[in-house]
Formats: sequence, structure tokens, C-alpha cells
Amino acid sequence: MRISFYGACREVTGSNILVETSGKKFLLDCGFFQGHNLAEERNYSPFAYNPAELDCVIIGHAHLDHTGRLPKLVKDGFRGRIYCTGPTKELIKFVLDDSEKLMKEEAERDNHPPLYNRDDIGRTMELFETMGYGETIDMESGIKLSFKNAGHILGSALTVLEADGKKLVYTSDIGNTPSALLDPPESIENADYLICESTYGGRVHEDKNKRMEKLADALSSAVATNGVLMVPSFAIERTQELLHDIEHFCVSENCEKPTFYLDSPLATKVTSVFKKYPNYLSKKLQGVHKEEDFFGLDRLKITSSVEESKAINDAPNPKVIIAGSGMMNGGRILHHLKKYIENANNTLLIVGYQANGTLGRRIFDGQDEIRVFGENLKVKAKIKAIGSYSAHADLPQLLQWVSNIKNLKKVFIVHGESKQSLIFSKNLREKFNLESIIPQQGENYEL
Repeated sequence: MRISFYGACREVTGSNILVETSGKKFLLDCGFFQGHNLAEERNYSPFAYNPAELDCVIIGHAHLDHTGRLPKLVKDGFRGRIYCTGPTKELIKFVLDDSEKLMKEEAERDNHPPLYNRDDIGRTMELFETMGYGETIDMESGIKLSFKNAGHILGSALTVLEADGKKLVYTSDIGNTPSALLDPPESIENADYLICESTYGGRVHEDKNKRMEKLADALSSAVATNGVLMVPSFAIERTQELLHDIEHFCVSENCEKPTFYLDSPLATKVTSVFKKYPNYLSKKLQGVHKEEDFFGLDRLKITSSVEESKAINDAPNPKVIIAGSGMMNGGRILHHLKKYIENANNTLLIVGYQANGTLGRRIFDGQDEIRVFGENLKVKAKIKAIGSYSAHADLPQLLQWVSNIKNLKKVFIVHGESKQSLIFSKNLREKFNLESIIPQQGENYEL
């Protein structure tokens, strides 16, 4: 068995791993690079392998940094199967459509061809084959593939591959616990090799009990200052958890203000997938809540069209605007930043990971002037963050999860900035005497 790393190496985005075993070639994830100016160039670059020679692609979950180059892969010759869970397939379609729309606008603005088009997405979706948690399929040459719940987002999966007498596990991304929506990541009883994410491999999340306190403080502040609370939110999972907490707060506090806007067509579509797949929600939720009540949709003003989004500006304060993209590198949140970021009565609440090079990261790190749509803006709004909304396991959770795996020979650490990966690697060595490797882009290893 040979594994080659072509993305998310000492960085958080661009997940892409080639596995060659028993005469077959598998790809684990095929994601977008995001953040730095070079990301677009890297997404357009040819793959380091021939897509036409791949037998299949295995997708852990629907986030763009794990799926965004799938249509390019098909455009460049891939014709095999794409395996994932049912919810992941549906979410991927929404994510790719949304990405294609933004790329088309960008391509027209910068006068270059888009990376792919709607037809490429259509051909990609025809290649999907779904499977559930705990299901195992026997592939050719004695290769077995199975999925377990990763607890990261709806339908996210841990990939287990058995071939050549070896067992390889890939986390894709592994979830933060406890989650209001999902069951915790399933344990792996034994494995020979593990490819593990490390987004928060050197950090400890804040106490989740403080989450409602911080959210309540941000909401109350918006009312007290008659201001605007902007929440750049990832359409999948973070938005749904946020809506759940807002509903809980408003029920307990009987709040009549502010007005809540969900200004994200993608998040609205994603929420419908949650309603379609209740069996992928946590066991405590199944059969207990109607999703409409659980997410408080009746309380929201959902803006689908551009005209409805623009009309938010004319609505009176106080108001809460939840909009994508989560890292503020595109989407409707940019229009709201331009309108409201220079007013000290307003607040920007960050609830998700901000990758290096993104506008969100620069604001989070304290940059006092930003550039949006070619205009320089002074950051005068209050900047707040709630770390416990993260969908990624932190260092203690990662270590606890890894500790359950027996007979583990080696861990490959991916999907994390160098500092986070190094801390995680050091802890694996000191606590479990485990050999770990932090691959560089393009490196390969024989197992």
C-alpha cells in the first residue's frame, strides 16, 4: 500500500490523498485550496496524477476544502465511482453549485475561464454511490471500504480501508463534542495506519457552557446599542447549531428584538437536508423535535433573492444578520461588512475557523483596516469570537479518540497549520509513544 499527499499538507485546506493498493488507485477527498492569493492558481493547476487512472474517490464530508475540485477531476478525465453518505451527496451538490456561481462571477470580473461549469457538476453528480454508517462494500482485489460516523457535520464519515492485509483509517475531519446536533465520533477498535486531521491539534476549545453566555452577551449588546450583529457563518452545521442556540435563547428570554435574518441561500438549502435525514442527527434528537421548532425557522426572516438581501439595509435596528461565507472570503457577508463594519455600535461575531490568508483571519488577528470590493474600511465594530462553535475536535478530544485505537503503527498528520500539527505530533509521541509524520506536499510513503 502506497499513500501520496497532494493537499492539506501543513495547511488546513485542499484535502487530497492518493492511495494505491492491490493494483487499484483511490483518492481520499478532492478539495479546494483556500485562503492565500496562490490558492486560485493551485486549484487551476493540473493534478499530480492522471484522473482517468483512478478507480474511485472517497469523500469524508461535504465542505468545499474536501470536495471543491471534484468537477475539475471529472473534467480532466475521471470516470470512476464517488463514495460518500447520502446526506454528503446532497450537501455536495449545493456546495458545488454555490461555488460555481461565485467562481463564474470572479472569472467574468478577472477575465479568465472558470474552473468548471454546471455541466461538469452534473456529470460529477452522476458518479456518486452512497453508503451508510456501518455499511461495508467489497471492492475488487479483496479491498473493503466502510464508513463510521465522524461527528463533524451531517453525514460526515471516517473512512476505513482494508487491503493487502493492512487497515488504513482516514478521519477527513473529526467532530467537536458534545454537539447539539450530532452523536460523537465513533471509536475505531484497531488499525495499522491513521491519517488524522489536526486543525485544532494544538488548542483546547473554550468551555461549551460559556457558549450561550457569550451568544447572549452579543445579542443583548446589539439591542442595547441599537446596532447590528453580523455573524459570518458556515452554511453547513455551524449555521444550524447557531440557529438552535438562538431559538433556545429567545424562548428562555422571551426576546422580541432584534430581528433575525438568515441571508444565506446555501444555509437555507442545507437546513432542508437536515430535515430529510433525521436518522443522521443525534439519538437524543431523533423523534423528539420537529426541525422547524428545533431551528426556530419561524423566527427568522429568510432572504433568498439579491433584492431581499439588499432590503436588509433598510430594515430598522437592532438586527442580527447570519450570512456566508464563514471565512469572509466571499458571499453576502462582504456586503454587510461594507455597510456596517465602520460603526462602533455594531458587532462582528466570529463562530468558525478562519484559515490563514482569509479576510476573516485578518480581522480576527486585529487588523484595523480591511479592503472590501476595492474600498478601504476602518474596522470600528466590536470583534467577538466564540471558539466552542468549532466543528473540529481539539487536542484533548483528538488524543482521547486516538487512544482507543489498538495496534496502531503510525499516524500521518494532515489538515492543520504547522504549529498545530507539531503540537499534536509531540503529544502522540509523549503520551502514546506513537510514531507520527507530518507530510509535505507531494510526499509519498510505502506502508
